[in-house]
This record gives sequence, structure tokens and C-alpha cells, in this order.
Amino acid sequence: MFCVTLAEKNVDEIFKRIESLSELTELFELRVDALENPSKEALQKVLTYPFKFIFTFRSHKEGGRKKISTQAYLDWILWALQQPFYLVDIEWRFLKKNYKDFNLTNSKYEKILVSYHNFNRTPEKGYLKKMLFQMKERGIKKAKIVTMGKVFDDGLRLLDLILFAKEIGIDLVTFAMGEEGRLSRVLCLLAGSPFTYVAPSEEEIVAPGQLDLLTAKTIYSNLIKYLPKPDEDKV
Repeated sequence: MFCVTLAEKNVDEIFKRIESLSELTELFELRVDALENPSKEALQKVLTYPFKFIFTFRSHKEGGRKKISTQAYLDWILWALQQPFYLVDIEWRFLKKNYKDFNLTNSKYEKILVSYHNFNRTPEKGYLKKMLFQMKERGIKKAKIVTMGKVFDDGLRLLDLILFAKEIGIDLVTFAMGEEGRLSRVLCLLAGSPFTYVAPSEEEIVAPGQLDLLTAKTIYSNLIKYLPKPDEDKV
């Protein structure tokens, strides 16, 4: 599945983008930090559309467009968890420090997507596996790990984590950023990631190496042609 990141300045622009892409995807990420004047009432209107939405208020430290206090970030997250969002993105660094503010035993917290970003490099696999174990200990069932790819192998290292995460009960979205990581943004779907993030168009890319929706779909369609059919596995 392809999740289109909507980093618009106002909700009217979000409406336009949803309507223009409604036949191409059913999953959208709302980058609330990109809105000039974020409004809970306006976001609730977006949720009336019959699609799946991921709530993301990216912090400035992790590439977000706004600087807000820890309390303000927490207030937004707790509000979003009460709304019919498909998933609510919570940054791993924040969750570790403020874990007691979340009641992860409550069923509505099943939709938490814990995210980790590293814009400098791709850590060693052992470090990332330890992180996933720590997430599991806190009851996390869905995670996102995105790091900067310096070489092509960085993306492959991340793809190896998908099966490991599944074995410990975590659905993992992971790929590398940057030019070296572009292909991993599509390969992660073939490796088992539930979805990947794409831009509405080439002009609306929000992360290094991000692909636009049509390009990503084309690459995926071309790759999947070469996958063996179920019966072919037995030959």
C-alpha cells in the first residue's frame, strides 16, 4: 500500500489533494506540523472522508516544520488517539521519555505507530534490533524506522529487519532516505512492510530520496512482474 504524505499549508489544500488522488490510494499521512494554523476542528472535517489517515506532528528535531513544547506535542497526540485516525505517529525519542503518559493497555492505543528517524546515517543492525526489542517491551505493535542511506547496502540492512520485527510481533515500515535509499522505499513492500510513504508529485517531496506516487507505483509494478507465482515456488 502507498501512503501519500500531505504536507499542505491549509486544510483546503488537503481536501484538493485527497480528491485528486482518491482513485490512486486510500491511505494518507496528514503532516499537521506543515499546517500554518493547525486546527483540531478542521482536521475532524478531513476525517469525514472515507479513507485511512495517519496523524503525524513531526517534531522540529526530526525534520518537522514547527517548534512546539513537549506539553503541546503530548496534547496533540492524546487528542489524535481519541479520533478515528488509522494510525497516530509518535516519535520513539518522545515515547521513551514520556511513556507513563500513555496507557498502552487500552485498545485505542493499538493504532500507535512509533517512529524513529536518523538523518545522518544508518545504525548497525544490532542497535536497531535492540531498539525493536525495547519497543516490544512497551507493547508497541507497529513501528517505522527510517535512516539516511550512505550506500545501497544501508537500505538492504533495513529490509532485513522487517522479518525480524514480524517474528517479535511488530509490523515494521522501514527504508533508507537519500539517493542510495530510493529503491528501498519500494523494495520494503516486497519485503513485508505494510505500506511505504510517497509524495503526491515530484514537486511535493518532503524527505530526501522520496518518490512520488506514480513513480513508486510504476517501479513496484515492474518489480512484481519478476516475483515467482505461488505454483512456481514448487517447481
